[in-house]
Amino acid sequence: MKALIIAAGRGRRLKSYTRRTPKPLIPILGVPLIERIILSVKRAGIHRIVVVTGYLGHRLKARLGNGSRLGVKIEYADNPQWWQPNGISVLKAKPLLKNNFVLLMSDHLFDHKTLSDLKRHKLGREESILCVDKSIKSIFDIHDATKVKVRQGKIEDIGKYLEQYNGIDTGMFLCSPNFFKVLERTIRKGFCSLSDAVRALAKQKKARSHEITNRFWLDVDTPESLGFAEKMIRSWE
Repeated sequence: MKALIIAAGRGRRLKSYTRRTPKPLIPILGVPLIERIILSVKRAGIHRIVVVTGYLGHRLKARLGNGSRLGVKIEYADNPQWWQPNGISVLKAKPLLKNNFVLLMSDHLFDHKTLSDLKRHKLGREESILCVDKSIKSIFDIHDATKVKVRQGKIEDIGKYLEQYNGIDTGMFLCSPNFFKVLERTIRKGFCSLSDAVRALAKQKKARSHEITNRFWLDVDTPESLGFAEKMIRSWE
């Protein structure tokens, strides 16, 4: 199995950090965000990784290389439209992913045990699974979080502005190759985000949830969350 990591965007809410540095290379206690994620992927037993680059992608490639320094193998896909919604970036990796794969964000730290559990799920041919956090009260930035409505293990709706929800999108997916077909259809209609694709799958009853509680993960998207991430990592180390 391969892991796909989206690392194309600039990170508008961290723009003071990203004028000369791509967001995935922002250091947390001296280690770039994306390297922390890659090491978690490796601890979960996945050693083949596809990284989608965009904004200042040449710097990201120069840092990561072929992955050997981190004990993994890295391939790259480029997204020249890196400012577009994240579904565009995922679709750029289609030629490199022929089997089921895990999909991760380059700015979401997570407990490697969560990924280990997620990748063990059996997928139907057209299914995808989203890791959903049920510990809503512990979410660092609930206002910006993508909300999810889950019922009996199936995702019914997803979006940042849902009024009724019982979980939070962690940005961790287990996908079948069918996910690319769904993305192609939604993008043709002008709906280009991952949430749009999940919503389309949900309508077909093909979007399942892997629910977690009290497992660490964090979307590092603001200076405040960057500081919180450093605090949390210090508490582990």
